[in-house]
Amino acid sequence: MIAILGSSHDDILYFENVIMNKSETMILSRFKAYMGTMFNQEVIVVQDIYTSNLASIVTNQILNDYHIDLVINVGRCVSLDKVNKSGDVVISNKIYDADIDFTSEQDVLRYQIPGYDKAFNVQNDVIQYLEKGIAKRPFVKYYQASFLSTDDYSDERLESLNNNRMSFGIEDKLVIDHNAVGVALASSLKGVPYIAIKVIENKYDKEHNVDTYLTVLTRYIDLGKAVASMIGDIGRNDILDKRGY
Repeated sequence: MIAILGSSHDDILYFENVIMNKSETMILSRFKAYMGTMFNQEVIVVQDIYTSNLASIVTNQILNDYHIDLVINVGRCVSLDKVNKSGDVVISNKIYDADIDFTSEQDVLRYQIPGYDKAFNVQNDVIQYLEKGIAKRPFVKYYQASFLSTDDYSDERLESLNNNRMSFGIEDKLVIDHNAVGVALASSLKGVPYIAIKVIENKYDKEHNVDTYLTVLTRYIDLGKAVASMIGDIGRNDILDKRGY
């Protein structure tokens, strides 16, 4: 089974509409989930995952309740790079917990849970299959990026992350989201592959408005088709190698 997690209902609307044999269930008695099949692959799609903490809890519960082969995190993000535009699609190659103080030189960084990773690499085979799916959308600009996940979206926090980006060792292709690291943390602890694919709404210091939001909604269709294509490829090829964790 493949799990797809998003924040708002808009994030997962495409998947809700294309799932075959659809049924509804609840995760932790609070989070609505849709179950069914896509290309003969069993899927579970969950919404309302707005923070890293919730993402880790819900992902862990899903991994406990079902046999999950891959976790895909979808939705929106903001960019820290001027060259990126609203509507660009980014695929995670590394996911950082931005709420950990990476400038500390102690063995355990501030806010880091001992024994837990602070940065998570995404399996290359999963990236390649997702890129193959998005490449079929010829008018979509996409690329790999590093994800910084933070629950603090204040202007001051985003500006601080931009100014201190080299603490993470990243010069370009950097985006900020609010739940990818929770998915990565829970999945990595269970040895399950994971990836995030998101649409850039705008640059972090630009105002979000109706136009940028509509751009994101339009691009969600391309994102959804890319993920669906990937799921179809997974059904035809045994690509999920958990030995990378």
